[in-house]
Amino acid sequence: MGEAAPDGAEGPDRSGGEGRLQRERERAAGLWPIRKALTTASITAVAGLVVVMAAVLAVLGFPHLQHTKALPLSQLLDVLKLVLGTVAGVGALFALVMAYRRQRLAEVADDRDQQRALLDAQRAVLEQERALLEQRQAQEDRTRVFNERFGAASAQLGHDEPAVRLAGAYAMAGLADDWEQGRQTCIDVLCAFLRLPHTLSPGEDPAEGQDPTEHAAARATYLAAREVRHTVIRIIGNHLNGHTDVSWRGHDLDFTGAIFDGGDFRRAVFTSDATVSFQEARFEGGTVDFGGARFEGGTTIDFGGTVDFGGARFEGGTVDFDNAGFEGGTVDFGGARFEGGRVNFGYARFEGGVVKFDNAGFEGGTVDFDNARFEGSTIDFGYAGLVGGTVDFASAVFEAGTVNFRYTGFEGSTVNFGYADFKSGVVAFASADFKGGAINFDEATGRRPTGLPNEMAPHLS
Repeated sequence: MGEAAPDGAEGPDRSGGEGRLQRERERAAGLWPIRKALTTASITAVAGLVVVMAAVLAVLGFPHLQHTKALPLSQLLDVLKLVLGTVAGVGALFALVMAYRRQRLAEVADDRDQQRALLDAQRAVLEQERALLEQRQAQEDRTRVFNERFGAASAQLGHDEPAVRLAGAYAMAGLADDWEQGRQTCIDVLCAFLRLPHTLSPGEDPAEGQDPTEHAAARATYLAAREVRHTVIRIIGNHLNGHTDVSWRGHDLDFTGAIFDGGDFRRAVFTSDATVSFQEARFEGGTVDFGGARFEGGTTIDFGGTVDFGGARFEGGTVDFDNAGFEGGTVDFGGARFEGGRVNFGYARFEGGVVKFDNAGFEGGTVDFDNARFEGSTIDFGYAGLVGGTVDFASAVFEAGTVNFRYTGFEGSTVNFGYADFKSGVVAFASADFKGGAINFDEATGRRPTGLPNEMAPHLS
């Protein structure tokens, strides 16, 4: 074991390593070692000088030199000049050799740097390609896992057992949260599940002549299936009202033709780039609740897209927009049928939005706008038929909005504007058909709606 070199001194390993590195550099540059190069240069210079001297003497015929014991000062100076010139020549030769070596070593080092940079660039390209391959492989693996999860969740949603379907609903929602590219597809599957036909309620009591045990089994089956449906609706609603880490706002919801016997969309947020469709849906008992919906950071829900109830049927059910706010969007009940159902817009705020009931039919149903505020929005009942139904605007406030009852038919129905405040805007009954219907403007204030018969609301200006 050798002893470590003292501080400040170069150890044998270090000096040996530097020596090997220097030899490798000289070998790469095609140079001899420094000692060999200088020795060879010296010998070559001396030999050259001897040859030159011999050649000069030969040209002069090898003149005889006189031997003297003492040189004159002038000759001594000439000899010194010759020695100094020779030494200077040898030094210049050494400097030339060293300069050449430095240049060659620098050229080799530069070539090596360029080669190293090229290799580094090639290595970087290879690393990038490998990273892309790994990323692509990871994405393929991730997609494969998502597809496997999608298949498993879909199978669970189609299972006969309600408990398995519940697990499938949560599994599909979890996949939608994790899989951004496939989120709309997962949402579409959950909406499609709600559109599937299902058995209607057998009632709380057995029908006449029905076996109580059979009725109890049927009701248990119905309640279990309803719990699954309501869970799916609650999952969707929670992803719209901020109760989950991942939001589904901005995604379309298609409930076309679905049958609702309840559902919770309270405080949901519907953004301008999404469409929610309840076209041809049926509301049979229960409540679909949009009450208290709020826009993020403000006080209203943003229905900048379209919530479409076109052609829907309300048969005893309720759609509740209590305290909701509408800003520039559209809620479309065009062609809907209200047969004992109720749509509640109590205390809602309409700021530039549109609620359409054109061509809707009211047969005992109720649309309630009590204490609502209309600020630049449009409510359209054009060509609607009210047969025994009720539209209630009690204590509503109209500011620059429009409520249109043009060509609406009132046959035994009731429209209540009691205590309403018509500050500005337009409420139009042009060409409306009053056949036994009741229009109430008791205690209403402000501007008189247009198109009313002369005997109606004469106290309004």
